[in-house]
Formats: sequence, C-alpha cells, structure tokens
Amino acid sequence: MRSTAVALLALLLVPVSASSKEPDAPVRVLWNSTPVGVRAGDAWDARLSLLQGPGGLYAGKVRPAIVLTELATRAEGRVPMVVDVSPNTFRAMVEFPRAGRYKVAVTGFDPRDPERIADIGRPVRVEPAPKSTAAAASGAAWWPWAVLVAALLASAWAIRRARGPAR
Repeated sequence: MRSTAVALLALLLVPVSASSKEPDAPVRVLWNSTPVGVRAGDAWDARLSLLQGPGGLYAGKVRPAIVLTELATRAEGRVPMVVDVSPNTFRAMVEFPRAGRYKVAVTGFDPRDPERIADIGRPVRVEPAPKSTAAAASGAAWWPWAVLVAALLASAWAIRRARGPAR
C-alpha cells in the first residue's frame, strides 16, 4: 500500500517538474529596486530579476535594457543592463538628466519577443536638484576674499600701532 502511494505521488509530481523547466513558459520581470527619491542629475541603481516558470530563467542569451522616456518631450534613452547574479539578475546605473516625469521600463528580456516591454508601473517623478547645493557652490568663493580683507586690515592696524601716536 505504501509503495503504491509513493508511486502515485511520483507520477503526479513528474509532469509538474517537467513543466516547470519548460522553455516556452512566460518570462516575468521582478523589479528589485525602484527610483524613489531620485533628483535631477542623480543616478538610480536599477536591479531586476527575470523569472521564467517557477524555476528561474532558462534562456541563455537575453540582453535587457532600461528604457527611460521623459513624458514631456517623449525623449527616450536606453541603458544596457549587465548580469549581477547569474543567470537571471541584472543591474544598471540609470541617470535622470533633468526634473520631470519619466516612464521607466525594461526591454530585451524575453528571448521569444525581444521587443517586449515591461514597465515599472506609474510614471516616476524626478524633482529638481536641491537649490542649497548650487547656492553653497556659488557662495563658497567669498571666504578667501574675506580672509584677504581681514589680513589687510590687521596689517594696517599693526603698521599704525608701530609708528606710534599721530601728532
């Protein structure tokens, strides 16, 4: 009785394990990071995993790329991804050139349909670079002049003191 039950269980599991390694299973994208809080000029460390069936990715040659589309101008940029953890986790450094709203997607991840696109969801809002950084950079040049003026005033005071009282 026990061996019959084990045999029936094995027969039930064989088709499941065979179908889990099917190369025709759909490829899914799992976004491991999102561009939250990115400002203009910043870079996002984009990471994603590609899953095909329950067992991983069985395609040997995929070349995913992040597609960044600025919604106001429809300007599009592509950033190729590199393997992070073989065989199915990829990464790329994606720079947002200016403030605005961007559509973020990936393409080149499905060997059966290389032009297929999977987006990250809602458009990403990129805020302008902080103004305090620009103000600090432009204001940083005043202090050498202040030191120079203070040194000149101190020199003039020392010379006047060395000459003695005015008559």
